[in-house]
Amino acid sequence: MLTAMVRKELRETLGLAAIGLLAYLYFVTGQMGIPLLPWSGGRGYGIPFVYEAFVSMFWIVSVALAIGLGLRQSAAESLRGTWLFLLHRPAHRSRLIGVKLAVGALVYLICGALPILLYGVWAATPGTHASPFWWSMTLGAWQAWLSAASLYFAAFLVGIRGARWFGSRLFTLAAAMLLVIVIQIEPWWWLLGTASLLLLDAWLILSILYVARTRDF
Repeated sequence: MLTAMVRKELRETLGLAAIGLLAYLYFVTGQMGIPLLPWSGGRGYGIPFVYEAFVSMFWIVSVALAIGLGLRQSAAESLRGTWLFLLHRPAHRSRLIGVKLAVGALVYLICGALPILLYGVWAATPGTHASPFWWSMTLGAWQAWLSAASLYFAAFLVGIRGARWFGSRLFTLAAAMLLVIVIQIEPWWWLLGTASLLLLDAWLILSILYVARTRDF
């Protein structure tokens, strides 16, 4: 049953994942000077990973993909009326929700990691650009990648809750976005910031499991 759930989630998130990957590749290949589309220009910009527009675009796509996946896996079930069918299977509700969360988070993490690695390998290859490169220059991108993952869990929580959309539902997502922004300015980010994000993720996941266990679907 759980294997069937994994296949179902992969099938339903495949389209959104493909759109996210194309969006990542569009601006990453532009940074590499390789036109993905005839009108995309194919002109490199500045030092790899240091050029401000790269991190900004990576943030935008990551946030959109994370929120889109979270809502696709939760709110879409409510719109189609399939929660009743899914959560009344012989498996425990927490296991079923856990499978959805694991698949969605993994899809987001893979989609976000691939363009960073692609751009990093290109930047590390001699003769591709006339500027210095160290892998430590990718830390800003990895920070955005990890931070946006929290918004996936927040969007999932928004979609699974039974409250009004223009109320506590969207407030949950707005509060999570604010917390993620605040976490970005913490000192010693890879120590304190990562710990803060993990705590936020844990709270969101526990909240999701609580709603799944107590809500009358």
